[in-house]
Amino acid sequence: MAPIKKLKLPPAAIIAISVLGVIAVGTALLCIPAASNDGQVDFLAAFFTATSATCVTGLSAVDTATHWSYFGQAVILVLMQIGGLGLITILSVFFMYVQKHTSLSQRKLVMQSAGSVNLEGIKKLIKYILIVTFTCEFIGAVLLSTSFVPVMGWGRGIWQSVFTGVSAFCNCGFTLTGWYGQDSLNAYISDPVVSLTVCALIVIGGIGFFVWGDVIKNGIHFRRYSFHSKVALSTTACLIIAGWALFMAFEWNNPASIGNESVGTKILATLVMSICPRTAGFNTVSSGTLSSAGGMLTIVLMFIGGSPGSTAGGIKTTTLAVLVMSVISTARRRTESHLFGRRFDDDALPQAGTVFSIYITAVIICSMIICAIEAQSGFTSHQIVFEVVSAIGTVGLSCGPDAVNPTLTGLLMPASQLILIFLMFLGRVGGFTLILVFSNERQPVTISRVPDNVIIG
Repeated sequence: MAPIKKLKLPPAAIIAISVLGVIAVGTALLCIPAASNDGQVDFLAAFFTATSATCVTGLSAVDTATHWSYFGQAVILVLMQIGGLGLITILSVFFMYVQKHTSLSQRKLVMQSAGSVNLEGIKKLIKYILIVTFTCEFIGAVLLSTSFVPVMGWGRGIWQSVFTGVSAFCNCGFTLTGWYGQDSLNAYISDPVVSLTVCALIVIGGIGFFVWGDVIKNGIHFRRYSFHSKVALSTTACLIIAGWALFMAFEWNNPASIGNESVGTKILATLVMSICPRTAGFNTVSSGTLSSAGGMLTIVLMFIGGSPGSTAGGIKTTTLAVLVMSVISTARRRTESHLFGRRFDDDALPQAGTVFSIYITAVIICSMIICAIEAQSGFTSHQIVFEVVSAIGTVGLSCGPDAVNPTLTGLLMPASQLILIFLMFLGRVGGFTLILVFSNERQPVTISRVPDNVIIG
């Protein structure tokens, strides 16, 4: 504790350094010859995989099942677990044990990220987080084993079930189906157990632990939920339903994706298409086979992501809700944005606007740079933008150029992969860092400037 106090590092720096430390340790472990099946050390592959797992993304420059040994896969599993829970628990532990006194702004930060405004509540929440996490992952693994074990045998089947269960709950996208030459969960497009279990784990992990606790505490009594839970749940539900309906409209008759499947399979597959892009890189239909409209919808869902205080990435559902309600209020010439009979906090719109601006700026700039780097590779701008949004949204989906190469990540040049590494780190740490910045005590304005008009639009 003493070194931290002497350095007086801001919370944002502590979080960023902790994530970098986990990535560094993970990279070192994956560089051990025993971590790969061929015994060869590939630093970039190890660095990329460690970053992807820690940032719970799921993008991979190499096939997880065939390239990494069981030891390497175990390292990836641990990194996913740490990445899914680490930022929340590190933040909470920091305020519990490092600082004896917490300011009002720091309490507000804890409320936004962990769902509590007092230290005692945070301690209980951490225990609750661990119980819910391991319980959900265990139940998910048991359900998945009913489909995996009969095909893969007890050893591989159980390992695949545990690995996929952790990956799904942490909103990551790593799978071990590469053992059988499969792309993600495509072989289980008609399997309701696999599809619905994975979808359920993604939703539970992505709505936030405090929201889930609110649901357990108050049951179906929506009016008793906190304002945050109402906004997060309603936005999540709208995105799932709207995405499901739009994917059915876009892909129903597309022979490249689900056009030749049965009605039941189409309904199940489009549900997966709607849930997984926010923000877990599983798929039962390869992204490269989607129609242009379906591909664009996937990009939008990846950009939005899940809810705050969860294992998900993206700009978050609450950010979207604040922006949408602000637009509606402006269109109606109202001075306040409100929902469910409550008014959004005065800081909500500036924070949401800043988060959106930073993410969209990063996507545009990095997409242009990668397009320039890959100018001779023949990749389309859609494929590159898809990859960039997947990285910054910590999703893990990839839009490959053809059926032989269903993912683009491993085909990119090293410079492009390094940019994706930066985006994954930014996507996982960026939102928390921004909250920390906004939570700092504001400096009083010494000089009040004269206001003036500027034409908008």
